[in-house]
Amino acid sequence: MARSTIAFPALLLACFALLKLGLAEHVPQPAPGYDDSLEICIKNMTEECGIEIFQNIVHKGPPITDACCSVLLKFGHPCHSELILAVLSTGKFAPHEAEILQKSAAAWKRCRSIVEGH
Repeated sequence: MARSTIAFPALLLACFALLKLGLAEHVPQPAPGYDDSLEICIKNMTEECGIEIFQNIVHKGPPITDACCSVLLKFGHPCHSELILAVLSTGKFAPHEAEILQKSAAAWKRCRSIVEGH
């Protein structure tokens, strides 16, 4: 359980490190400001909710709680999309990319419905 608890933050840190150090030559260079925008996004996500959302979208975890849905909406759709794409860019989840994108969209829609009552 502890391993999965740190998986999301560790994966994001590794992704940023690769992008910043230029070690991921197969990954196209991000647009100017891309790294900065992702870092700002991450600061707006709690670790607990980040893990919960990651587990739900990537590892077939339980539904996202109402509290974390609120955090996700405050996080914003652009940040949510950027972060999912950053995770997918690692290649680790390539076999499940379509499913992850679908679950990401479904999670956003569900959370928006819960928080905004749509």
